[in-house]
Amino acid sequence: MQYKRKISEQIYALVILLSIISCVAIYFAQQTGQYENNFVLQQILFFIVGLGICFLISKSNITFVRKHVFWFYGGAIILLLGIVLKVPFTQEVNGATRWYRLAGFSLQPSELVKGIFVFVMAHFAAKYEKNSVKQFFVLASLGLPVLLLLYKQPDLGTTIVYFVTAFTILLVANKSWKWIVGITTTAVLSVSFFLFLLLNHMEWLEMLGFKKYQFARIFTWLDPASDPDGAYQVNLSLRAIGSGMLTGRNGNVYIPESHTDMIISSIGNQFGFIGVSCLLIVFILFIKVLIEAGLTMKKSFSTYLFAGFAMCFAFNIFENIAMSIGLMPLTGIPLPFISYGGSSILGSMICTGIMLAVIRSDSELE
Repeated sequence: MQYKRKISEQIYALVILLSIISCVAIYFAQQTGQYENNFVLQQILFFIVGLGICFLISKSNITFVRKHVFWFYGGAIILLLGIVLKVPFTQEVNGATRWYRLAGFSLQPSELVKGIFVFVMAHFAAKYEKNSVKQFFVLASLGLPVLLLLYKQPDLGTTIVYFVTAFTILLVANKSWKWIVGITTTAVLSVSFFLFLLLNHMEWLEMLGFKKYQFARIFTWLDPASDPDGAYQVNLSLRAIGSGMLTGRNGNVYIPESHTDMIISSIGNQFGFIGVSCLLIVFILFIKVLIEAGLTMKKSFSTYLFAGFAMCFAFNIFENIAMSIGLMPLTGIPLPFISYGGSSILGSMICTGIMLAVIRSDSELE
């Protein structure tokens, strides 16, 4: 009981530390003069609201939520479906419809429903853990609608995060090595087939709904010299990070979206290799705590949930940083707890609140 209380305290402490890092990073990012708004003040307000919601969720009755999990899943589907159908109050930015906008505030459902998605996957993985076949088809039936709705926004980067998260829960929960090998082999073959189509039959992928700008980002990533305009943002990001050297530089390098998706480049520019390393250490500690929490849980549901959240955050962090330094194609995905944005902060805080509630619920068995 005391050990799990210690884990909860560590999660709280790391989240607050990341919140402070975020506000400092955004302060320096907006010194380039490209923004008029005071994003630091707004981010502080987002964190205050987010921590409040996190605290309330942490006190929720997990048994009650699991009994009514379909209502939460249905609500998530409705939120995502409204974006795809472009109902009133949806907002289109740069050709993508991913937000609701009402009374001057924007909400991105794909960030808000991450916690619900992981909770639902973990719940049904535990419910059918004794039947590998049924478990696979139930998780696939629940996961595919969410993935398709995310993809149709279009939001390929977030879709990949959700897919990797669900895939991790499925592997951790599955008790059959035959199914684990089969699922893994199928995933590898599917990725290989996609790459084959990308290089040889791009028109087939377009028929499946992939967009030309997505192909352009991939080819620009593979060969930046082929499209200097497409590689412009990543090149600026690399220049900013490189110019920060060991301890950072005095002054700022212009980077588009330096307070949101590309915030790691601003941190690298201002605080150098040491600053980025410190941030990565905090992230690693956060993921380590989640993994340790999952290993100490008594309920299989709790273990699956922490496995899902650990991978969700880890892959999200990797994808954001990798795209900023040219290791992955450019995607519009925020850095958890660090990038500016109410939806991103609120989504991360919802996930944190769920984890804290599950720790408390699991401790009741002891």
